[in-house]
Amino acid sequence: MPPLFHPWLREARLAAVRGGGWRRGRGAVAALAAAVVASLALRAFGGEAAALPAALPRLIAQLPLPFVLLALAASYASARARLAGLDENLRHGWWAAAPLEPARITRTLALLAAVGAAAALLASAGLLAALGGDGARLRSAFFVLAAGLVPGTALGLIAALRQRRRPAQRLREGARAPLFGLRWLDDARLPHLSDWQRREALLRWRRGGHAWMIGAVLMGLPGSTALAAGAGVLLIATALAWFSLLAQACAGATLAAGSALAATPLPRRGLARAAWRYPAFAFVCAGAMAGAGAALLGLDWRAAPALLAAGALLCLPALAALRPGRRP
Repeated sequence: MPPLFHPWLREARLAAVRGGGWRRGRGAVAALAAAVVASLALRAFGGEAAALPAALPRLIAQLPLPFVLLALAASYASARARLAGLDENLRHGWWAAAPLEPARITRTLALLAAVGAAAALLASAGLLAALGGDGARLRSAFFVLAAGLVPGTALGLIAALRQRRRPAQRLREGARAPLFGLRWLDDARLPHLSDWQRREALLRWRRGGHAWMIGAVLMGLPGSTALAAGAGVLLIATALAWFSLLAQACAGATLAAGSALAATPLPRRGLARAAWRYPAFAFVCAGAMAGAGAALLGLDWRAAPALLAAGALLCLPALAALRPGRRP
């Protein structure tokens, strides 16, 4: 290993050769492959379906600002979370006892940020090429996405390095008292699990979690949008952002509760039955909010599958987090 970087890179390379790297990244690869296959299938059908894939690059080229902000926010959040977690592991994990200067960790994080930005650019180029369309519009769409991905990754790296100045865990992380009491959602056998989920979701929401989704939607609205249409779009975006964040918070609280109760004779079905109470109630609330937004936009029931698909796509991180808990 060159002395410029951390020996963790060699460990990661050995784990990738043995299949560990594929297991961690197969979700993103599968999503990208599904998008490419879907676009190629639509182009093969011909007719109006063939024009749908080329509409996305044209929309990106016509509305560059919201897509730049969306790419910047997504790359920033991903880079900051991953690099900060790796930095914490290298400085306080079992690698902390290695006689290595801290500058090697910083250079390793910068290298990984550059590799991640390059991989994101290659994936964007491949996806746009699969969507097809005019060559000039494809280049414009690629430059729009690159203008958000590269600065977002750089800002995520800077934020991960600045996080070293603050302690890893704060003693008090803000108020967690909910606005309304929902005692009737508590399960008799696990009466505190739904309260744990609700407080965790409330804390993440008050920290500003998924606020970038709402901001990107607001930035993408044209200035000539009617008041009712703007309110409908805002309601739908808020419902999707809130429920996707709540699903991730509930998944984290459920896994933590399962780990804390691992030594108790608690059946897995009982934990699952108690864990789905609050997310099911939140789904009904989010559906009502999105339905009100759809009514303001003048949409009928045919828009429900698209809204459900968008919500399911945003909840994929929560489902991925729950997968290790299902394994024996």
